[in-house]
Amino acid sequence: DLPRPSISAEPGTVIPLGSHVTFVCRGPVGVQTFRLEKETRFTYNDTEDVSQASPSESEARFRIDSVTEGNAGPYRCVYYKPPKWSEASDFLDLLVKGPWSSDLLWTPR
Repeated sequence: DLPRPSISAEPGTVIPLGSHVTFVCRGPVGVQTFRLEKETRFTYNDTEDVSQASPSESEARFRIDSVTEGNAGPYRCVYYKPPKWSEASDFLDLLVKGPWSSDLLWTPR
């Protein structure tokens, strides 16, 4: 079976409104496509821009230049390594912080 991918966010998971965030998805070598899913598998971005992170690992980066309230929520990664798709990673919760207060716009489940 394919190993599950991992997901992380740079610079972190709490992002001020209007700042940028990059999701990093990692999987084994030989991945053809990484997919970043938001909340459900019906909202997603695919990339074939896959680089080798280490001898045993490949990665893809998904950048959001200016986060909005709509970007808050749970994200996860899956990948396609022919002939099949992997299982999904754990969810990563992106929190967006407004300039008006220290309150978070979205609270994790």
